[in-house]
Amino acid sequence: LGPINFCTIALQHSKDASYSKAVDLFEDKELQWIFIILNLINNALTDCCVRVRSAAATCLRNILATKSGIRFWEVCKNKADPLLIYLQPFRVAKKKFIEVPNAEKKEPPESLDDCCIWIPQSNCHDSWIKNLACSLLDSGGVKSEVLRLLRPMCEVQTDFCQTVLPYLIHSILLQDPDEYWRTLVSRHVQGFFSTCCRSSLPSSRSTTPANHDSEPEFQVLGSLDKISRRTMLGVVDYLRQQKRPLSGTIFDDSFWLELNYLEVAMTAQSCAAHFTALLYAEIYADRIRLEEEQRKSKTASTTCRSLTFEEGSQSLTISSLSEKSKEESGISLQDLLMEIYRSIGEPDSLYGCGGGKVLQPLARIRTYEHEAMWGKALVTYDLEMNLPPATRHAGVIQALQNFGLCHTLSTYLKGLEHGNAEWGEELQEIRYQAAWRNMQWDHSPTIKNEVIGPGYHESLYSALQSMRDREFSGFYESLKYARVREVEELCRGSLESVYSLYPTLCRLQSLGELESVGQLLSRPVVDQDFKEVYIKWQQQSNLLKDSDFSFQEPIMALRTVILETLMEKESDNSKKECMKDFLTKHLVALSTLARTAKNNQLPDRAIFQIKQCNPAPFQISEWQLEEAKVYWAKKEQSLALVILKQMIDKLNNVWFEEEEDPALRLIYAECLRLCGNWLAETCLESPTVIMQMYLEKAVEVAASQTGTSKSELQSGKMKAFLSLARFSDSQYQRIENYMKSSEFDNKQALLKKAKDEVLYIREHKMQVNRYTVKVQRELELDECAIASLKEDRQSFLCKAMENYISCLVGGEEHDIWIFRLCSLWLENHLVSKVNDIMKEGAQKIPSYKFLPLMYQLAARMGTKKIEDLKFLDVLNNLIARVSVDHPYHTLFIILALANADKDDLLLKPEVVKRNKLGKNTSKQMSQLDMDRMEAARNIVDIIERHRPEMVRDVKRLCDAYITLANMDANHWKTQRKAINIPADQPIIKLKDLNDVVIPTMELKVDLTGKYENLVTVRSFKSEFHLAGGVNLPKIIDCIGSDGKERRQLVKGRDDLRQDAVMQQVFQMCNLLLHRNTETRKRKLMIRTYKVIPLSQRSGVLEWCTGTLPIGEYLVNLENGAHKRYRPNDYSNNRCQKEMMDVQKKRLEDKCQVFMDICQHFQPVFRYFCIEKFLDPAVWFEKRLAYTRSVATSSIVGYIVGLGDRHVQNILIDEETAELVHIDLGVAFEQGKILPTPETVPFRLTKDIVDGMGITGVEGVFRRCCEKTMEVMRNSQEALLTIVEVLLYDPLFDWTMSPLKAMYLQQDEADLNATLAGDDQECNRKDSNDQSFNKVAERVLLRLQEKLKGVEEGTVLSVGGQVNLLIQQAMDPKNLSRLFPGWKPWI
Repeated sequence: LGPINFCTIALQHSKDASYSKAVDLFEDKELQWIFIILNLINNALTDCCVRVRSAAATCLRNILATKSGIRFWEVCKNKADPLLIYLQPFRVAKKKFIEVPNAEKKEPPESLDDCCIWIPQSNCHDSWIKNLACSLLDSGGVKSEVLRLLRPMCEVQTDFCQTVLPYLIHSILLQDPDEYWRTLVSRHVQGFFSTCCRSSLPSSRSTTPANHDSEPEFQVLGSLDKISRRTMLGVVDYLRQQKRPLSGTIFDDSFWLELNYLEVAMTAQSCAAHFTALLYAEIYADRIRLEEEQRKSKTASTTCRSLTFEEGSQSLTISSLSEKSKEESGISLQDLLMEIYRSIGEPDSLYGCGGGKVLQPLARIRTYEHEAMWGKALVTYDLEMNLPPATRHAGVIQALQNFGLCHTLSTYLKGLEHGNAEWGEELQEIRYQAAWRNMQWDHSPTIKNEVIGPGYHESLYSALQSMRDREFSGFYESLKYARVREVEELCRGSLESVYSLYPTLCRLQSLGELESVGQLLSRPVVDQDFKEVYIKWQQQSNLLKDSDFSFQEPIMALRTVILETLMEKESDNSKKECMKDFLTKHLVALSTLARTAKNNQLPDRAIFQIKQCNPAPFQISEWQLEEAKVYWAKKEQSLALVILKQMIDKLNNVWFEEEEDPALRLIYAECLRLCGNWLAETCLESPTVIMQMYLEKAVEVAASQTGTSKSELQSGKMKAFLSLARFSDSQYQRIENYMKSSEFDNKQALLKKAKDEVLYIREHKMQVNRYTVKVQRELELDECAIASLKEDRQSFLCKAMENYISCLVGGEEHDIWIFRLCSLWLENHLVSKVNDIMKEGAQKIPSYKFLPLMYQLAARMGTKKIEDLKFLDVLNNLIARVSVDHPYHTLFIILALANADKDDLLLKPEVVKRNKLGKNTSKQMSQLDMDRMEAARNIVDIIERHRPEMVRDVKRLCDAYITLANMDANHWKTQRKAINIPADQPIIKLKDLNDVVIPTMELKVDLTGKYENLVTVRSFKSEFHLAGGVNLPKIIDCIGSDGKERRQLVKGRDDLRQDAVMQQVFQMCNLLLHRNTETRKRKLMIRTYKVIPLSQRSGVLEWCTGTLPIGEYLVNLENGAHKRYRPNDYSNNRCQKEMMDVQKKRLEDKCQVFMDICQHFQPVFRYFCIEKFLDPAVWFEKRLAYTRSVATSSIVGYIVGLGDRHVQNILIDEETAELVHIDLGVAFEQGKILPTPETVPFRLTKDIVDGMGITGVEGVFRRCCEKTMEVMRNSQEALLTIVEVLLYDPLFDWTMSPLKAMYLQQDEADLNATLAGDDQECNRKDSNDQSFNKVAERVLLRLQEKLKGVEEGTVLSVGGQVNLLIQQAMDPKNLSRLFPGWKPWI
C-alpha cells in the first residue's frame, strides 16, 4: 500500500464481537454477562490444558443450574443460537436451582484493602490478574450469583479474568448503598494509575512520532506491564459506558469510581490509546471546572462580583488548568495534550493546546517540526544547550537531513563519533540512515549491538550494500529480517490512531521497491525492465499524492540512491544513458513534490544532482523549466526569468530547424506561457509585449500540434489557452473598471462641453484663431483615445472569450471557467460580435458544462425583445441543446419557468386571496415574465419531441406537488401525528413513473448522456406530516424504484429560488474546497441538500434524514440537554423573557442583562458527542467533523452574507455530527436591514463553541476557518463570477421586501393582524430598474471587499480577517443586540 492517505483518523476497532452481540440480544445486564461468559467457557472447553477444560465444565454445570442460568436458557431458546447445542449436555435435568451461598458483607473485608492485590508487584501479569479476580470473588462484594460461580475459571485462565474483571467490579458497585465498596475500589484503582504515572514520567528523549522508530514519550514503564495497564483501562472504559443507577447524565456515568482522570489519560497515552487519553483529559478538565464553579458559587453568596464575559465562558483556560494539574499530580495537562495530538497526526489540534503560543523550547521546537520549519528548529536546537544531549543530536540530524544539507550532516556525525558521544540505539540508526542516503558504503559502526539485532536503517544499509556488490543471498536476508521486524512492530501496538501506521507502511513500501529492483538485477537486464520499474514507481507516487511529504520523502530518497548506485556500477553505455534519463525524470518529480510541500531546500539539491549527471549545456530539457520554477518559489524572480529567457532564445533558434519533436513543443509552449505570466506578475513588460511575444505565441506553438495528442500535450495546450484568456480578461476588466470610474465620467463631461463649444464656433462662423484650432485638435485626440479604448476593450473581450472557449472544449480540469465565460457573455449580450463567438462556441463546448448555470441562463430566455434577438437566438438554441442531452437535470428548472403562474391556475379564487398573506405575496406578471414563460414552453415542447412519456409524467408530478403545496392544512395545525392525504389530491394517484427521476435525489451527470439504472418514482405514501412554520409545509415520503423511501418537504407560498441558488453557491464552494490539497485533506465541505422550485410560489426540498435542529437537542422543553445537565441554571424561556423586556432599552442595559443571563446559563453542547458516540476513537472523529463543519459553514456563510441563523435553522446530523444549514432565505447581508439588524458574521455562540471541546475556537476551528478563507480568497474570480451571474438574474428576488422582514421577526399572532390591513399588490420590480442594479452592484462590491480581506476599511491578512470575525461573532456587545428569537445565549 505505502503510506497512502486513508482519509480517516481513527481505526474502527471491531470491539469484542460477543459483547456487542450481547448488548443487541439482551436488555438485562445479567443476561448479557451470562452470554459473554458462556461464549468464553465454550471456547475453554476445547482448550489444550486439562485444568482449564475441567474448570470450564464445572463452571458451566453450575451456571446453567442457577435461576439466572435457567432464565437465560428460556430467553435464548427462541434466538436459534448454535451455542445452545454445544451446551446442552451440561444441563441438569432436575428442576432444582443451585442456591449460591451468599456471603453478604456490608463492608469490604480487610484483606481486600491491600495494594499488593491491586498493583502488580512482580512483573508477572498472569498471577496478578488471577489473584485480583479471585480476591474480589472471595470478598463477598459480588452480588451476581453467576459471577460468583466463576472462581474455578478465574484460577486457571488469564484471558478469562481479563474479560470478567470489569463485570466483577460493576457488580460490586451496583449494590453498594453506603458507598463503602466504591471508596475502597476507587482508592486502589486510583493507586494503580498513580503508580503507572510515577514510573512513566517522560524519559530522556521524547521522540518525534512518525520519523523515529521508537515508542512515544514513555519508554521506561518500570514496574507495570502494558497488558496490566490495558486491563485496568478496560475496566474504566467498560464502567464509563454503563448507566449509573442514580445518575441523570452521561457525565455522571464516568464517575462510577472516584478517579483522577488525568492520570488515567496519561496511562492510556502510554498504551498508545490516544483517543481514550484525550477523552479522559477532557473529562478531567470538565470535572475541575465544575468543582471550581461550585467553590465560586459558595463564595459568591458572601461576596458579589461581576465577571467579564471571557472569564465566564471559558473560565479556566488550558494554561491555568495545566498549572493546577502540575501542582496536583505532577503532570502538565498541556504537555499531555501536545503529546496526544502529535501522536494522532491531526494537523491543527496542536495549535489548540499552546502550539505557537508557548515559550518553552521543546514545545516551540515541536511546533516548528510540525510546520516543517527546519531552519527555525535547527537554530533553536543549536541555542538550547540544556536539552538532553540525545534529544539535541537527534533533532539537529533530522533538521539537517530535511534541509538537504547532507555533507554538513556527515561531517557533524563524524564529529560526534570523535567526541565519543553516547551512541544509543537510536543515534546508531540515524547514523545508518545518513550513511545510505549519502551513499557512504565504507561506514563501519563503532559498536555492534548484539542483543537486539539490526534496526530498520541498518538492514536497509546492508541490503543496499549487498545489491551494490551483487551479493544476493545477503541482500534477501537483510530485507526479510527488516520486513519481519516491521510487521511484528505492527502486531504489537494497540492501535487506535491511523497515523501510527504510516511510518511502518512507508518502510514496508521502501523494502518492497528495493526487493523488486534486486530481483531485476539477479538476471540479465534489458532497458525495457527498467522502464517497467519506473512506470510502477510513478503509479505508486500517484497513489500517494495526498499523503504527508514526510512519508513520501524517504521513499523518494531511496529511489534516488537505487538509481545512482545502478548507474555507478553500469558499464554498458546505452544502459547508462537510459538510467540517466530515469534519474533525471525522478529528480524532477522529487523537486516538484518538495516544492508543492513548501520545502525549498530539497529541490535545490535535486537540481544540483541533475546538473551533475547532465553536464551538456546546449540541450533543452524539462529539468531547466523545473529549475526556473524552483528559483521562482524561492522568491528569486530575476534568476527564474533569466533561465526562462535563455531557454526561449535557444528554442527560437531550434524551432526553425526541427519542428516535429512534440516534447520540445510542449516545453517551448510552457516556457512562453510561464514567462508571460511571470512578466505580467512582476510588471516587467508592457501588456502588448506580453500578449504578442509570449502568451499568443504560446497558444500558437501549442495549437500547431496536429493529429491526436497525448494527455500531457493536451493539458499543456489547455494551460496556454487559459493563460491567454485570463490575461486578456484582466486587461478587459482594467479598461472596464476605468470606464466605470468617476474619472472617466468627468472626462466624458468635459468632452461634451468641448464638443458644444466647437459646434457653437462652427455655427457662428467665428474666425479661426489659435484657440479654436487648439480646441478642435484636442477634441479629435480625445475622441480618438476613447474610440481606441473602446476598440481595445472589445478586442480583449473577444480574445478572452475565444480562449476560454478553446480551453473548455479541450479538457476537463478548467471547467470552473465556464462561469466567467457566461458572465462575460451576459454582461455584453448586446454586442453582436460576442454573440457570434458564443454561437460558435456553444456548439463546440460539451453541453454538460453548462448544467451548473442552468438556472441563470434559463432566467434570461425570451422571444420578443428586438435589440436582444440575436442573443435570445443563441441562448434558446444553447438551452435546447443542453436540455435534450440532459433532460433529467434541466426539465424541472425549465418547467418551473413555464409553470410560473401555475399556483393561481390550479387554485380557486378565494384561496388566492388568502395566499396574499404569505411571506411572498402573489406577484403581478410582467410582459417579461409572460415572454419567458412562452420561451420555456417552447423548450419543453422540444424535449417532448424526444422524450414524450417523460415530459408527460414530469408535468403530472409537478402539478400534483403544486396542488399539495397549496392545500390548506390549517385545521390539522395542532396534529403531530401522520395525517392521511385527502383522496382528491392527485399525488396519491401517481404510480410507476418509470421515466421520472426522484427530483430530490442528487443525480450524477453522465457525460455520454445515456443515463441508465436511474432511481425513478414508484409512488408516494398516503400520509403526510406537518412541519412547523407559518405556511405549514408538508412532509411526504416518496417511494423509489429501488424500494427505498425518501422524505420530501413540499412548500407552498414561499419562493424557493433563493434557497436553490444558495445551494448552488454551496456546491461551487465544495468544488473549490475539494480542489485544494489542504482543505481536501481535512475533508472540509458544506452539507447541501436538493431544492427544486416548481413555480413562483411553491417547491419541494430534500428532507435531511437523521438530523435534529440544535435547538431541539439543547432546549427542547421535555428533555433538552440544558435541563438535564444543568437543572439549576435559568430556563431558556426565562432568558428569552429577560431579553424581550430590555428590547427597547439602551444598548448598555441589553449588554448587562445578556451578561447576567450567560452567567446563569452555561453551555452543554460538548455532551452531544460524548452521549452519541461512546467509543473514544469514534467520539474524536465525530467531534473533529463537527468542528470542521462549523468552521467551513461559518466562513462560507459569512462570504455569502447568510443571516437568520437561529437554533431551528441549524441542524446537526446524529450520525456524522456535521451541521446542516437550512432556510437560506436571508443572504447577501439582507440580515443587516431587518427591523432588528444582525450584528454578527455567523453563529458562534457559547454552545456552538462548547461542542468543540476543551480547546474551544483555538486549534482546529481557527485553522480550518483560515484554510477555508484562503481557498475562498484565492478563488475570488470564480466566486464573484458565480454571484454576479446570480445577482443579475432577473428572477432572483434577493432584496429584502418589508413584508418578508416583518415575517422573519414577529410572532404568528401579530403577523396575521399586520397583514390583514396590508392588502395592496406588491408590484414586481422590472429587471432593468436602475435602483435594483445599484443594489446588486453594492452587494458585489461588498463581496469583493470580503474576498480581498477588506474589513472596516483596512486590508487584513487571512489570519487577521479570521481573528476579527471570530472576535465579532463572540462579542457579547454584538450578541446582546440581536433579535431575542435568535437566542444568542444558546
